[in-house]
Amino acid sequence: MRAALATDTYVLKGDPAGEVWEPRFTYHGFRYVEISGLSNAPTPDDVMGVVIHSDTSRTGHLRIGHPIIQTLWQNSLWSQKSNFMGIPTDCPQRDERLGWMGDAHVFWDAAAFNMDVGTFTQRWMADVRDAQWPNGAFAFISPNSMRDTAPNEASPGWADAGVILPWTTWQRYGDTEVINQNWEAMSAYTGYIATLSDDGIWSKGHGWDFGDWLALDSRWPGDHTTPPDLIGTAMWKHSTLAMMDMAKATKRQKALEDYTRLADKIDAAFAKAFVHSDGTVGNGSQTGYILALRYNLVPPQLRAEVAGRLHDNIVSRGRLLTTGFLGTPHSLDVLADNGYASLVYDLLLRTEYPSWGYMVMKGATTTWERWNGDAGDISMNSFNHYALGAVIGFVYRRIAGIDPIEPGFRRFRFNPVLDRRVASGGAQYDAVSGRISTDWTLNPEGQFRLKLSVPPNTRAEVHLPATNQTNIRENGKPLASQSLGIVNGRMVIEVGPGDYDFAVRA
Repeated sequence: MRAALATDTYVLKGDPAGEVWEPRFTYHGFRYVEISGLSNAPTPDDVMGVVIHSDTSRTGHLRIGHPIIQTLWQNSLWSQKSNFMGIPTDCPQRDERLGWMGDAHVFWDAAAFNMDVGTFTQRWMADVRDAQWPNGAFAFISPNSMRDTAPNEASPGWADAGVILPWTTWQRYGDTEVINQNWEAMSAYTGYIATLSDDGIWSKGHGWDFGDWLALDSRWPGDHTTPPDLIGTAMWKHSTLAMMDMAKATKRQKALEDYTRLADKIDAAFAKAFVHSDGTVGNGSQTGYILALRYNLVPPQLRAEVAGRLHDNIVSRGRLLTTGFLGTPHSLDVLADNGYASLVYDLLLRTEYPSWGYMVMKGATTTWERWNGDAGDISMNSFNHYALGAVIGFVYRRIAGIDPIEPGFRRFRFNPVLDRRVASGGAQYDAVSGRISTDWTLNPEGQFRLKLSVPPNTRAEVHLPATNQTNIRENGKPLASQSLGIVNGRMVIEVGPGDYDFAVRA
């Protein structure tokens, strides 16, 4: 809690009928309550904890048939509730409660599944634009209460939230107005980075460079366990890809052409500087591999080798992640994309330190700031941060199977990463077009069943674990939906609005 005393003082007015008091001008993140100064001690029944957060309605509900993953989601949701208070804060309890941009950047995919964050994002982006430096750099916190002490430079991964939040919000809800509101600010930011680049490498002007914050191998919180220029350049490519998407969506043709050329330039520079012929990336950190693969910075002929090195690194360390705030959110996507589904579940179901399951087994009800939250330095350690819970976005998309293909979920994909250790999964998500629902089961013999609801004006691309149409039943009858072919060993079909029941024989 540091300097946050979290103390309220109330003077009783002496009403013989009794008195009820609730704070109105503050709120607290807490685990325990102490009440003193009363002659008659109150009982637990006299005290009620009131949950408050910004009015962001629930839109997502996960159903995963394993208690570790299900609890991880619930913990992530509670950390989101705790920290969505007008702005997305880092933690609700200590003497900070600041709008940290890096935390929001990595968590927004998950956040926008759990809750409707459309108007919340637009409101906070006004603070983000207000905090933007005249040179175009986005601050690392918004509102920027450190304006007089922080450098007027951009921190990679933190400043990029100024681009990624509008992009994520447009992707989730399909409304391009959030792009138009922020286009000038986003363009100024990406233009600013270009002035700091050395032929395609973001090599200077990193401001307070947080790196892969709180990576497992770090000797101190901001220790650069991954080369700063590697991270900076990967984040630049991330924002450039988002700007390409948004320029195309809003018919800014000249900008689309410019950003496409820039993306190619960054690719070539990154490959030359950091990708080695043997598949090693940078200094060989897990985050270096993950960011390079996630943002398509690896030449196609080396992707398999680079992904294999990431896999081997994780396995050699005992099947654990050494990543921090920037590498962790994309770790599972990268492994799944490159054929390492079993390792995805090894990490999700792991209960030894360090892991999400370790937090769960220690009784956590929110997400910890650090992997070692139970033993870390108490001067900078929180039991209620959402950043490491960002992988819940992966769980919605790649396990529950609600993966957007087009903005606003006009088209979405059901293609879950499966493992016999998790027998069921699914979710419901209230998209702008209506409720999407998935409910699948996988029995020990390999038989698979999916119940799917597709809302109006929406189409779903469904990947079923079969290579023969005769093994699939649709609503109790032979498959009626048209097959689009076999992709990665799965039958792909496309369906329109309605309710479906698919059964697949082993």
